[in-house]
Amino acid sequence: MRFDVAIVGGGPAGCAAGLSLRAHAPGLSVVLCEASAYDGPRIGETLPPAARRVLQHLGVWEAFRRQGHREAHGTAAAWGSATPWEHDFLFSPHGAGWHLDRTAFDALLADEAEQRSVTLLRRCRVHTAAREDGGWRLRLAGGELLSARFLVDATGAAAALARRHGARFEISDRLTAFVRLFEETEERDPRSLVEAFADGWWYTAGLPGSLRVAACLTDADLAARLQPGDSAGWARLLSTAERVSALLAGARPQGPVTIRAAQSRRLTPAAGPGWLAVGDAASLFDPLSAQGILKGLRSGVFASYAIADLLEKEDDSGLARYDRFVRDEHAGYLRVRARYYAEETRWPESAFWSRRAAYPLE
Repeated sequence: MRFDVAIVGGGPAGCAAGLSLRAHAPGLSVVLCEASAYDGPRIGETLPPAARRVLQHLGVWEAFRRQGHREAHGTAAAWGSATPWEHDFLFSPHGAGWHLDRTAFDALLADEAEQRSVTLLRRCRVHTAAREDGGWRLRLAGGELLSARFLVDATGAAAALARRHGARFEISDRLTAFVRLFEETEERDPRSLVEAFADGWWYTAGLPGSLRVAACLTDADLAARLQPGDSAGWARLLSTAERVSALLAGARPQGPVTIRAAQSRRLTPAAGPGWLAVGDAASLFDPLSAQGILKGLRSGVFASYAIADLLEKEDDSGLARYDRFVRDEHAGYLRVRARYYAEETRWPESAFWSRRAAYPLE
């Protein structure tokens, strides 16, 4: 199996890269290797209003609308004060945001890519990826081989392929998310709600299908003491979050607490000879930003331009531009993050908040 571009990872960033390549450089052959069959739960469910423009650019907007994801008309945050402030999307030029059925959303993007002649390999795990004759030779878990002129690492937070070839993470915190799904027994406010507490912050939002997600976010070393990963520790910390606790009242847990890295970090470099990383493999944003999926979609689009320039025009300057884009985007995000955390001053003696008070504002 020979292709011009091999994309490893079929999440939003990988699918966006495949879709954009087919639109921008239709002469290039693309294979998308996805380890799952899009049949299991996926974390990350908030899509801001600005995502509409990217979905339209990718040509999937109408298909997305037909999926019927739950519209989000605003957010609320008990942050810096016990009294929450509200942000209404009513006056947004992009309209409402969405709370996603994330598994269905990812599957939609993959199906749309396949319909546009991206070769989609489901349940396909890449065991090794080695440089060979100016390209790449990939060995799959089942022993099959495929070759490609260019490799895209869309493996998510692991950045598995890029790290094997010398890239490293620049990590700026130890934030960790302890996430749980619930089935609602009665309809509650579906908006995203953030509520700060002494050792971190809580998040909850209503999802399609009478589901609700809730997450407790704190630093990894603090979690060793707080124990939000077990039922007793979760309940104890939830009791400190009055508004999140009220929204979860009567809801039935759907499975155990799962743990996800939520630290802010950037891959350096994000591109190299014959490869680049997209989405969470290239950089991770604090979930507080609610920009993770949008960031992944945008990076997939920008990556496709650099790849097309290299393979069709033999112009490798796009790889350096893409690496600068990832670096500059992350630097801008860190400045916004610092300003937002600076607004919460109620627990100055807390290790969690004192660390964030030290974030440089410029």
